[in-house]
Amino acid sequence: MLQQQTLVDTLYQQQLLVVDPLDTWLMLLAATLFASAVYLFFSLVKPLAEKEKLDRGFGAYYLAVGVYALATGVWATITWPFPGPYNIVLMDPWAIFGVACLVLGLSLLMRIELMYTSLGFAFLGIIPIAHGLGILTYRLTRTPELTFLMYFLTGLSVLLSPVFFYKKSKTLAYLAIAFLVVAGIIALFIGVNAVFGHIPGWGKWTPWYGAVRVGG
Repeated sequence: MLQQQTLVDTLYQQQLLVVDPLDTWLMLLAATLFASAVYLFFSLVKPLAEKEKLDRGFGAYYLAVGVYALATGVWATITWPFPGPYNIVLMDPWAIFGVACLVLGLSLLMRIELMYTSLGFAFLGIIPIAHGLGILTYRLTRTPELTFLMYFLTGLSVLLSPVFFYKKSKTLAYLAIAFLVVAGIIALFIGVNAVFGHIPGWGKWTPWYGAVRVGG
């Protein structure tokens, strides 16, 4: 929490940050990882009879998340809201996460077998693993080991996705679900902690265009 507060103080003093949505993005990542675990469970472990409706429902979810994540990720990549290396390891992968969600969403809505989509999709998993190694190597974030594990498990799940969907093994499905759930728990933990760090940290901050005053 102290390092998180120090980062907020630095950003406040330098007036670099327009908005700080990282806490929300982490919780959205957690929600999507949990949703992916649920989808795998009802697709490979205990398949539902109405698979088409399952695909359409999750396809709509992935599509919506993908549009949001890609748009905000591109914004963050261009505007560079975080200092130095933090923008590289936190914002750049967020845009790629949006691309991945769009690929999944469109595939499910267009009824394309994920066994085939995942063949190209899998290589996107290299990106979070590389960024995770960067976080661990340069000791970025308050919990570099935990953050690396989140990045690594997320990337590994994507890298191995062709195996999961080709083999359709319950054992492999449980392994993938475990990866996603653990990564989701880490993302949720960091995101919730960030909420309670950001609220007091940004209490006195005002944007460049001024503050709106309410009350007496």
